[in-house]
Amino acid sequence: MHIGLDFGTTNTSAATMDGGRLRLIPLDPAANLRVLRSVLFISREGDQIFGSEALDHYLRGNVGRIITYEQRFLGPHDMVFADIDGQDDIHFVANLYGVVDANAPGRLFQSLKMSLADDNFVATDVFGTTWTVEQLVAAQLREIKRRVETYTGCPTTRMTIGRPVHYGASAEANALAMERMLTACELAELPPIAFVLEPVAAAYAYASTLDRPCRALVFDFGGGTLDISVMLLDPSGDHTVLATDGVVIGGDRLDSKIVMGALLPHFGAGATLGALRRPLPAFLLDQLAGWQQIMHLNTPRTIQIIDEAINTGDRPDQLRALRALVTSNSGVPLYAEVERAKVRLSSAEETALDLALDDMCFQHHLTRTQFEGLIGVEVRHIGMCLDRAVIASGLAPSQIDIVIQTGGSSRIPRFVRLLAERFGPERLREQDPFTSIAAGLALAARRSEAQ
Repeated sequence: MHIGLDFGTTNTSAATMDGGRLRLIPLDPAANLRVLRSVLFISREGDQIFGSEALDHYLRGNVGRIITYEQRFLGPHDMVFADIDGQDDIHFVANLYGVVDANAPGRLFQSLKMSLADDNFVATDVFGTTWTVEQLVAAQLREIKRRVETYTGCPTTRMTIGRPVHYGASAEANALAMERMLTACELAELPPIAFVLEPVAAAYAYASTLDRPCRALVFDFGGGTLDISVMLLDPSGDHTVLATDGVVIGGDRLDSKIVMGALLPHFGAGATLGALRRPLPAFLLDQLAGWQQIMHLNTPRTIQIIDEAINTGDRPDQLRALRALVTSNSGVPLYAEVERAKVRLSSAEETALDLALDDMCFQHHLTRTQFEGLIGVEVRHIGMCLDRAVIASGLAPSQIDIVIQTGGSSRIPRFVRLLAERFGPERLREQDPFTSIAAGLALAARRSEAQ
């Protein structure tokens, strides 16, 4: 049983070839979905929960929860002071203490795929147990393998796994990510594996529908990265990769741009404090750039700073909304609503973001034009990436026969226009944004078996 696995930043899907028929595997049967959200929840008791159930557990147990803080001994730490008046290094051991969340029901992990390239994220403590990045990814891969084998009724003998063109912004980050991914596969006890670039896999899936050769560009825009391949596709299966390129820009970054570019006034941006009209401390709003960072604001000292700002500032209602966002652990619901609004803007010219939780209650109207203004830098970087890939392929834009769109973010109208401007709207072809890569990986697995 050879499986194609698209382990994505936001969603994961898997497929196999059953005889000559492609079969997509329902990875999230609890939600009756073929696509599994790439989410892991680890409870205080050590239970591991995945996909839609993981999000449900987190939201039920955390949103609105009042945190109980305790100061705990974190252990001894060796302190080294060097270059002090020409003396030798001075060593001493200090006992470290920290304020911790004592009643957290569990930890939620999202977008772990992009953490593979982050050398600052080595490990994390989960209720007294140290988890490395590799172990967290392995937990997801192990469960995916179990679900695949439960559905197929057969042991998996080989996996072909997708990977982005670039995990990170440097060669060192890419090498680190691949090393960690290989370690995670080993820890998950996967069968023999092979890696195929995700945009190449998407091309394989599309090529299975062709009746004549063509020159194709794949535009694979997912939650974490934008990946491009330019290929010669042949119905015989004899495909040639002419060029690949990519940038570490995905749907997650676009969500952050909406929050940071449009919603900060609802949380006190521009507030001044006291008679001297001091500005609001910048770190409070800087931390809203991601739901995980919002969680880090929920500490006694930070809440004290926000309370002082409410009492002395000129925008108390908005600052109370910031307090409610932080103390109610509502970063995930905030970003979920932003993502839904972004999706709605692909079919509507404007939409409303509705948030209502205690003091955090507002409606923000966002137009497609405003959204496109917020992501202008990302559009330019992606346009340059497209140009690089076409130049590297040795083809002119007019020589590209078809442009294959896949990945959820490839449906965003601004990027559809970007492709149409360069290649012509008549050449655009849309594939299933969430399963086409898994389908192509299954085809790649079959090809490797035949060889």
